Amino acid sequence: MITEVVEKSKLGREISFEVEKERVDRERLAIIKEIKENAVIEGFRKGKAPDSLIETKYQEVLRENLLKRLVPEVYLEALKQKGFSPAVEPDIYGVNFDNGGLKFKVYIELKPVVSLPRYKGIPVKKRTPEPVTETDVDMALADWEKRPELASTIVDPVKRKVWREKIRKQLEDDRIMKAHMEEEEELWSEIFKNTDFPVPEKMVNKQSIRYTEDYLNRMDIKYKTQEEKEKLAKDIFKKVRPEAEISVKKYFILDKIAETEKIEVTEEEVKEKITELSRSVGETFQEVKKKLEKAGKMDDVKDEIRIQKAFRLLWDNVYPIKRIILPGEREGLETIR
Repeated sequence: MITEVVEKSKLGREISFEVEKERVDRERLAIIKEIKENAVIEGFRKGKAPDSLIETKYQEVLRENLLKRLVPEVYLEALKQKGFSPAVEPDIYGVNFDNGGLKFKVYIELKPVVSLPRYKGIPVKKRTPEPVTETDVDMALADWEKRPELASTIVDPVKRKVWREKIRKQLEDDRIMKAHMEEEEELWSEIFKNTDFPVPEKMVNKQSIRYTEDYLNRMDIKYKTQEEKEKLAKDIFKKVRPEAEISVKKYFILDKIAETEKIEVTEEEVKEKITELSRSVGETFQEVKKKLEKAGKMDDVKDEIRIQKAFRLLWDNVYPIKRIILPGEREGLETIR
C-alpha cells in the first residue's frame, strides 16, 4: 500500500500509495454492479447490460466512484498503520491508474506534540482598569460633536447628559477589556516560556487569510485597482502571519489541555451554541443547524466549544497576584482570589 513516506518539514509528510490491481478490480466490479442495477440502456432490460458496455458508457462515473472509495479507505488504513494524527485535511495529487492499479500521493501535516509541564496556578498580575475622568468624557464628547449626524442631539442639554453617560460606560468597558487583555497576554506569555513546538503551515496560512479578510473588510478599498488590492492583501497577509501562528499555537495548547482534562461537549452545549449563532445572524435554530450539517461544520462547532471550555479551565486556575512584594518588604507574593 504505502511505497514511501517523505519528511517534507517538521510536521509535513508526503505519503506515496500504490493500490494493487486485484483490489482495484474488486472495487470496479462492485461499482459496475451498482450502476447496472439502475442504468437504463437501450436494447437491454434493467440490470442485464454487459459489464463491458457499462464500463465504457459510464467510464467517468466509474473512475470518480473508484477514487471516492479507494483513496479514503487506503489513506485511513495508512494513518492507522503509521500512527499518524493529521492536523488538517490531506492534499491528494499524482492520481493515476497504472496497469490496472492505482497510484496517488497524499501530503499531510501532523498534529504537533505539545508538552505542558504546567498550566494550572500560573501567576498573573491583576490589572485595575484605569478610571474614567470627566476630562476623558469631555474629550470623547468633543470628538463625537464633530460628527454632523450627532450634533443636534448632543447640543440638547437632556440628551447631552444621556450621551455623556453612554460615553462614560463605553470608556469604562473599553478599559476593563484592556486590563483583561493585558492579564490574558501575560498568562499566554508565561505558558509560551515553558513550551515550544512547530505548528502546521496550512493552519497558519488559513488563519492568516482569515485575518487578512477581516482587515480588508474594515477598509475602504472600493476605489483601489485590482493590482492595488492584491498588493495590499499580500502586505497585510505578511503582517498578520506571526499573529496567526500564535493563534494556532494557542489552539494546540488548549487542545492538549482539553485532552488532559478529558473535556467533553454535551448536546445541550451544542444547542446553546447554535442558538447563539442563530440570534447573531437573524435566522431560526433549525435553519442554522441545517446549514451547519450540510456544510459538514458540526464537528467544528463541537471543537470550538471544547477549546472554549479548555480556556475557561485555564483562566479559572490562574494564580492572581495583587502586587509583587518589593525588596525590603515581606518576602513572597500578596495574592487575592
